[in-house]
This record gives sequence, C-alpha cells and structure tokens, in this order.
Amino acid sequence: MTLEQASRLAGEAHAGQVDRAGRPYTEHVFAVRDLLAGHGEHARMAGVLHDVLEDTPLTAGDLRAKGCPEEVVRAVESVTRRAGEPYEEMVRRAAADPLGRLVKLADNAHNSDEGRLAALPGELAGRLRAKYARARRILEEAAGEDGSPGDPLPRATLLVLHTDRVEECRAFYTRLGLRFVRERHGDGPEHHAAELPGGMVFEIYPATAARATGAVRLGFAVDGRRALPRLEPGHRVLTDPDGRKVDLRVV
Repeated sequence: MTLEQASRLAGEAHAGQVDRAGRPYTEHVFAVRDLLAGHGEHARMAGVLHDVLEDTPLTAGDLRAKGCPEEVVRAVESVTRRAGEPYEEMVRRAAADPLGRLVKLADNAHNSDEGRLAALPGELAGRLRAKYARARRILEEAAGEDGSPGDPLPRATLLVLHTDRVEECRAFYTRLGLRFVRERHGDGPEHHAAELPGGMVFEIYPATAARATGAVRLGFAVDGRRALPRLEPGHRVLTDPDGRKVDLRVV
C-alpha cells in the first residue's frame, strides 16, 4: 500500500461522515496526515488511516489484506479506542507505540485547533479543550526509546530571526542550550545557525532595510539542565533582547 492508496482508502471509508461542527470528516484525517509530513510515509499513512478502525467497518485484517505495512496497522490499532475503554487508557496505549504516539500527537494538535473548537458550543468546546490538554500531557511525557522526552507536534523545520542585535540574541539563545555555528550562503550575510532535535534549523540573521527586526512570539521545549542558569521543569515565558516573547516548556 502506498500513501496515495491509503489516502484514497480513508477518503472512501469516511465518505459522508462529518465532525462535531458538521465539516466533512475527511478534512480531519487529511490534516493529521499532513501534520506528519516530516516523519516519513508510514507516519503519514497511519495518520490518514488513524480513525478507520474506530469509525468505519474496516478491520485490521482488511488493512493487512490491502497491503498496509504492519508497522502502520499496529499504530492505527494503538490509537483505536476499544469497547468500554476509558479515553485516557487508549491515549496511554498510543503513547507506548512509537508511531502511534506521533499519530496521536498530530490528531491531538488538529483536534485542539482553536479554529475548530470555536465552531462548537462554548460548553462542549471547553470540555474538549480540557480533555485534549490532559491527553497531550500524557503523550508529551512519554519517554522515547532512549529515555528522553519526545518532541511534541506540530514541529517547525525552519525559523529565521532578523535582528540588529545578532550577538546579543545568539548569547541569549545559547544560554537556553542551543549550539550555534557561523554560516554564509553564497553572497548572503554571515549568520548563526543551530539545528534542534527533530531537525528544525534556527538561524539568526542581521536585520536589513528589507527585513527589519520584528516582534515574533517563539516557543521551545528545552532541557533545563543545559540552560544557564539552570531552569526548573515547568512552563515560563521569557523575553529576548528584541522584546520577543519566548514560551518555554522546560523538561
């Protein structure tokens, strides 16, 4: 089975179904698929198929018969709620499967989107917001195979800051544990670049007339043990030298 075939199968299986706001349910499964774009084809296949066992007549046996990779089938099974199973028990099962955990994080991210929640009655939206927040904590706290906390989704792949305080900003983010190298691409300006776990590239460029310093809100998960001074686990908001708000999830 290819990603295109999995997407077609999901589209056919969920045809005619709608979400709580009356939108076609295929919009949700395709969005989850796309949130997993940085994690490979199997992750995207599991994302687009993640609800077929729970919400359509398809079975795990059907998926295998159609050539769905076993890793994908196991991930879909891990995020499928069993009869009589409490929601948070299912989330813990998903968190124990490496691919299932990624899929459930992407599912959670799309379900938690404020644009979707805003289309629901206020009381229902509030209950769902709290439900998804509890699930997200379980998923984010699940340890990876190497014992380190996994990275939450969605995740950025590139972030560029333009500033007239290049060295001050480099020093600020270095104190949070980022490790920069100096780079220059072609005739472009020299800048600092750091690669974060998960592949995101964070670059600090000097501001120009065309690209002036801007106020941008940023978010990072950081290892408090590597920060200077050391940071205790939890959530806090700092301000960098340009006045940007920096949300930190310290682990």
